[in-house]
Amino acid sequence: SRSASRVDNILLIGVDRRDKSWYGNSDAMILVSVNYDRGTIYMTSFLRDLSADIPGIGVKKLNAACAHGGPRLLVKTIESNYGIKIDNYVSVDFEAMIHVVDAVGGIDMEVTDDEAEVCNPYVQEMCSLYGENYEAHRFSGGGQLHLDGFRAVAFARNRYTGTTHDFGRADRQRRVLTAIFDTARAGGLMTLNNAAQAVLPYVTHNMDEGTVLSYMAKLASIMNFSIEQSYIPYDDMFHYEGEMMVPDMSDTINRLHSTIY
Repeated sequence: SRSASRVDNILLIGVDRRDKSWYGNSDAMILVSVNYDRGTIYMTSFLRDLSADIPGIGVKKLNAACAHGGPRLLVKTIESNYGIKIDNYVSVDFEAMIHVVDAVGGIDMEVTDDEAEVCNPYVQEMCSLYGENYEAHRFSGGGQLHLDGFRAVAFARNRYTGTTHDFGRADRQRRVLTAIFDTARAGGLMTLNNAAQAVLPYVTHNMDEGTVLSYMAKLASIMNFSIEQSYIPYDDMFHYEGEMMVPDMSDTINRLHSTIY
């Protein structure tokens, strides 16, 4: 039921894996909807504990779709459950995301002391995984900080501070993405182009060269778009069944469509 609005839907998938031997669980699922008529980018997080009917698998948590069939099955699941068309996907693991942040020269972020403390074990784990010196990347405390790739990814992975853990983590993930976009935007088109070229080898995506070039051509206008953020399940539009969040589907679909289209 999409309207006449011109919208590109790109699914950003962050997978939790330490090696390339499996697809990984998708701990970040963010639908980036670029609405050219409104000049707005909508970032919608889909929380990992959402109940979803996964084609060929059955009803499970949404993040299981990626573990069962990779990004393609996750795309298919969101499309069939929410009645939208996803044009492209980009999937990143920790290593790829570290490269993304470093490619724009790091990001500035307000970090609490609690968050810094929780983030350090993540930093330590990734440093030992990729042969980096932990002392060079660890948080010494909170504040308005400049985060390199290791610290930014640790910040986005944290789900232990705040009251509702997965909502808090989804919020941090979107904050990191917005900061990457804002940093690249401040550096201008060349920075964004260089960053995109630098990180493409590290990400999994379904874009052919023509599609990549067409996005590059649109960057000049997209860089001026405003960003709006939300998450599914929407407040007051879901209930729990065990650990699963079950959205009120018709209301949720209506709200998602009216937001992005």
